[in-house]
Amino acid sequence: MGAPQVTIETITVTRPLKVIAFTCCVVTVILTVTATATADWILAEGWREGLFTQCISEGAPKPLPFDMEPVPGCGKARSAGYLKGCAALCVIGVLTDFFGTMLTCFGLKSTDPNKKYKYYRVSIYALIIAAFAFLLAVIIYPVQFAKDLEDEPAKDGSVVEPQLFRGDFDFDNDNILNHIDTDDDNDGINDDDDPDDDNDGILDEKDLDDDNDGILDVNDGNLEDFDGDNIPNSEDDDDDNDGVLDEEDNDDDNDGIPDAIDSDDDNDGIVDSMEEDSDGDGVVDGLENDGGDDDDFDNDGIPDDEDDDDDGDGVSDDEDNDDDGDGVPDDEDNDDDNDGIPDHLDALPDNDTDDDGVPDDADLDDDGDGVPDSEDNDDDNDGVADDDELEGSARTYTFGFGYGAVWGSIILLFASIVLLICDRESEEIFYKEKQVEEEEEEETGEA
Repeated sequence: MGAPQVTIETITVTRPLKVIAFTCCVVTVILTVTATATADWILAEGWREGLFTQCISEGAPKPLPFDMEPVPGCGKARSAGYLKGCAALCVIGVLTDFFGTMLTCFGLKSTDPNKKYKYYRVSIYALIIAAFAFLLAVIIYPVQFAKDLEDEPAKDGSVVEPQLFRGDFDFDNDNILNHIDTDDDNDGINDDDDPDDDNDGILDEKDLDDDNDGILDVNDGNLEDFDGDNIPNSEDDDDDNDGVLDEEDNDDDNDGIPDAIDSDDDNDGIVDSMEEDSDGDGVVDGLENDGGDDDDFDNDGIPDDEDDDDDGDGVSDDEDNDDDGDGVPDDEDNDDDNDGIPDHLDALPDNDTDDDGVPDDADLDDDGDGVPDSEDNDDDNDGVADDDELEGSARTYTFGFGYGAVWGSIILLFASIVLLICDRESEEIFYKEKQVEEEEEEETGEA
């Protein structure tokens, strides 16, 4: 029997702390990817924004901040410098976080002590970079956002409404609405005989909107019945069937927008100005012209002072060199929207609700209804209670999922880093004594 010999056997032990660190890293990758892509970093009144996307909902108080277009839906985020910077930081953070997570995984799988040490060391550096990139983003974003929001104009009481139409209600400008005009394009051929009523180059048999008023032919001129009670809205005293007569109802169509600021009270797709005839002269209010300049140049039912495209040429007024299409460039035109009000007066707010010559801030009865403002629940008589009035009220916002998810990821990243640093040794060396017996034949040489 030979002498005892000592052999060294290396056993790889996977420590639970490193598994926990890896799990945290995987969670942070999922959270940060989602947070970077979402539009829920800021949740404001009727709109929200993320690093790459912003969304606007119907009913959002106007004017929207940051020159956002008052059109419901989601689109590309605004081009603020700090927003792009935060987006870049988050992208860097996501990439380095993913890299560090993969290295941690390789370290857990490797059986080579030297490789394990290198994987974990580089992983720690990558995760530190990711954590600080995310930390900078969540600090810069809210500070700059709050600063910019303070410079935005106060709410004016109006809200974002759905786009009800895109065409011209009176294509030939004869003061007869298209859906009741027998000759929409005024070409001398009755629409019944005209193969192309609106002269848009699309034959009526293929044109879904023959008169180009933005209302599909299947709905054009049909009697509207909002509550489905078989009584047309024009004859129904309670359009929305809510038990409150329309004349007493502040929201006839129950769309959440008070009638006082709703451009389509009955929600039939046609703006109120194209359905009402206040003076009973047979011409709807939207087509009225009091002898002065036209305040709705393209006859689309949107007053020029609210219309983003006054002349209906498809080019936004901000980019159009001739907003009203009168042949006079805007830089030479002192009335760009052709509403009869000089441009330097056009943007001034109306501070005299009842037009009595006394500014509202000095008037004890703003709306002239005989009820002093101190006792009147609706000082300006717009149908919206003063307590619910949006005009002039402060803008409010909260932080959404995207912003909160990044903060959560930062906490998990620092936890992962601490676990990896404090538990770097993953190998245990065990010494075992093993009795080695040489074959007696070899020692003695016996057969």
